[in-house]
Amino acid sequence: MNELGYYPARIAKTKPLKTIPETKAILQQVSQINQQADVDETSLRLSLDAKARVKLGEFDRGGKTRVKKFANDHDFAEDTLVPFGILLPVLAELFLYFSASRLTSDLIVDCLAQWWESVRERFAHIRTLVINQDNGPENHSRRTQFLKRIVEFAHKYRLNIRLPYYPPYYSKYNPIERTWGVLEKHSLWQPQRRDRNRSKLCQNYDLERQAPTSDSD
Repeated sequence: MNELGYYPARIAKTKPLKTIPETKAILQQVSQINQQADVDETSLRLSLDAKARVKLGEFDRGGKTRVKKFANDHDFAEDTLVPFGILLPVLAELFLYFSASRLTSDLIVDCLAQWWESVRERFAHIRTLVINQDNGPENHSRRTQFLKRIVEFAHKYRLNIRLPYYPPYYSKYNPIERTWGVLEKHSLWQPQRRDRNRSKLCQNYDLERQAPTSDSD
């Protein structure tokens, strides 16, 4: 089989497991809102998501690198971090945050607030943030703690917030989902061991220039 060009490969998770009657209408509505935001000079569209915990250490994550490196023989690790990303689809910019705590509504809005503080001068003309998300348990439209924090964020920074959610089982349509594979394939993230009480490590990655910059203060 190998001689014929058929090699073992991982199955891509692209097929939704289920579909609800409203799926098509929801996708059309999300697409319409996204298109309007992308052409509106006073709006900025974001795509938010988190990944499963990443073990800290020199482990083989299945990626590739041009620099010769050696990985540990075993992937035992005491410390882990939760990767959380904020993607600007139109600008092809990805901001990564790593937290030692578990993913919560507070963590999501804390990362959003920290990101906005770092870019608000650059986007001083922005009046509306359109935030693409899946319907996760930490951020869905009925999660009162998330809604409370996002309203407080909007009031503090005098911003309008729109939350177009992707329908259940269609989280792969969220633009940021496509960036996780790029990071893993090219070994572009290697979070290092830090104080477990600190979770402010952030990395900004330009997907077009493939040039990461980090802020670990």
